[in-house]
Amino acid sequence: MCRLLKRELLKGLFKVWSAVLGVAVLYVLVDFAIDIRPPRVQSSYQFKIKNLTPDVPVFLRQDNLVIVVIARSAASITGLQRATANLQDPDSRRSNQPAFATNALRSRQAEYFVSYAIGTHLGCIIEAFERGLREICSNARYDYAGRALQGENKFQNLAIPNYNFSNDFNILTIRP
Repeated sequence: MCRLLKRELLKGLFKVWSAVLGVAVLYVLVDFAIDIRPPRVQSSYQFKIKNLTPDVPVFLRQDNLVIVVIARSAASITGLQRATANLQDPDSRRSNQPAFATNALRSRQAEYFVSYAIGTHLGCIIEAFERGLREICSNARYDYAGRALQGENKFQNLAIPNYNFSNDFNILTIRP
């Protein structure tokens, strides 16, 4: 009798567990099939930019989006165009960028660099360091064109968003 009760209890628990698992699988399938994000996440982001100092990265944040913007000096532009020896992917062939950024400076305008502020090695936030950018949780390093510098590990260049500046370069619009 006791054995029969245990078996019935186990059958009931198994049915409940199966139902919960089925609902979880169904939720995951629907979540991947339909984009349920709020409408403002799908729209463009606008950042106001004030007085950028040449060769000093500025990090802009809105919601969960972090962007790095660098106003590059003429000397910096020349150095970036000439530097290819210490880069993992100098031609940006394995990188994530719009068509307008498939150039040595990886930007629409040579004077400005715009990138997501997420590293490509471990996916951590990036920060500024001596004449470059680095991922805070790994040894990944990038130049001011977002190109991955040679290191112990292989990783991609920084991802470039689809962006536009206003005519006077004081508003940056990102379309994620």
